[in-house]
Amino acid sequence: MSIAGITEDEFREIIATNLTPSEEIKTPERLFGRQKNLTAIDRALNSPGRQIFVYGDRGVGKSSLAVTAAHVHTGSENIPIYVPCGRLSGFSDVIQAVGNKTISIVERFEKPATGRGFNFGVAPWASVGVNAGTPGSSAIPAPTTIDEALDVIRYVAEKRKGKLVVVIDEMERIEKVEERDKFAEFIKNIPTLGNEVRFIFCGIASDVEELINAHQSAGRILETIKLERLRHDALWKIITTVSEMVGISIAHEMLVRISQISDGFPHFVHLIGDTMFWNVFDDPDPVTTVERRHFRAGIKGALERSDVVLRSQYQKAVQKTRNTLDYEEALWALADSTSDRRQVTDIHDASYRRIMDSRGDRRFLPRDAFNQRLLSLRKEGHGRVVIGHGSGWFGFRENLMRGYVRLRAEDQGITLGRDI
Repeated sequence: MSIAGITEDEFREIIATNLTPSEEIKTPERLFGRQKNLTAIDRALNSPGRQIFVYGDRGVGKSSLAVTAAHVHTGSENIPIYVPCGRLSGFSDVIQAVGNKTISIVERFEKPATGRGFNFGVAPWASVGVNAGTPGSSAIPAPTTIDEALDVIRYVAEKRKGKLVVVIDEMERIEKVEERDKFAEFIKNIPTLGNEVRFIFCGIASDVEELINAHQSAGRILETIKLERLRHDALWKIITTVSEMVGISIAHEMLVRISQISDGFPHFVHLIGDTMFWNVFDDPDPVTTVERRHFRAGIKGALERSDVVLRSQYQKAVQKTRNTLDYEEALWALADSTSDRRQVTDIHDASYRRIMDSRGDRRFLPRDAFNQRLLSLRKEGHGRVVIGHGSGWFGFRENLMRGYVRLRAEDQGITLGRDI
């Protein structure tokens, strides 16, 4: 143990509470940089019939904001209901999952001794057990109409009492248009459930557009909250909160570098911080300041523990029988700026040239050949990690990838993102 006055149990508690790359934040004091968004949601929920749609890039913190806002609104009366969508989820599946949150897992998986089944007595199912396909089981049936879906929510509200907030996350994963249309129709009718029932939906920008296009009445009910990437100071606070609690210092330059690498996505800061602080704790020598070796361990740990989808996409993009390093360097050059769209001349002359100067023995591609590498990265064979925005303009298909690319470059000694 190398941190004076901190036991391992105390250290574990501090890390588990404050660095959570795989779990949503649930309390306002840990939701750094989002007070303005929390206030906007709180005031919207004060308006009768108003529902919330939080949208933004994957990994930007939509789930944490939604769950925290839900906990704030319900207070200590009720735990909010959280349901993530899946690629094959349909509207009925999601509403059924909301209903099932009122029934213990034991009841749902074990048949009652009577074999009669659970019956919650709302009109559409008054003469049926909860799940007609599994006689005697305790589970809410999947609704077949909007009215039945509304009845499921009424039932949940009655069981919960007080304020009910339902968070429906990852709406972008619902692929079928007809299922999205059902959500739009449902949203239009949510106000009929009363002011004690509120929904917070999370997804990407196109989700909001599709819902409103499917049913314009939904647009009058939804308060849309766009979540931008976090600012420097909010990202730094994630790290300094831990460093202050364990009594060690961290250089401002190191904080800046962590925020530059993360590109505004808190997920990467949590990953880097978790491994970095454990490396400090495991240091055989007494530590009062986070040093370069701890930072390097944080980078390697973040890479090893990053989203497996990002890792596989990166590998598919660059790992080829020929020109692997060319593709990797092209991705690094594209990730050197926070701009979502960059012109190939700028990428090549401002970023690629600097990267290659530091690579020493690597060949420097002329602009035409470099452009061909970027064009290839748009193709399926390279995972389509890059998207075109007109002649000579490129960006990442998913902005979260830019942070991962910066991590990979940093691990190879290449510094990206100093323009932020």
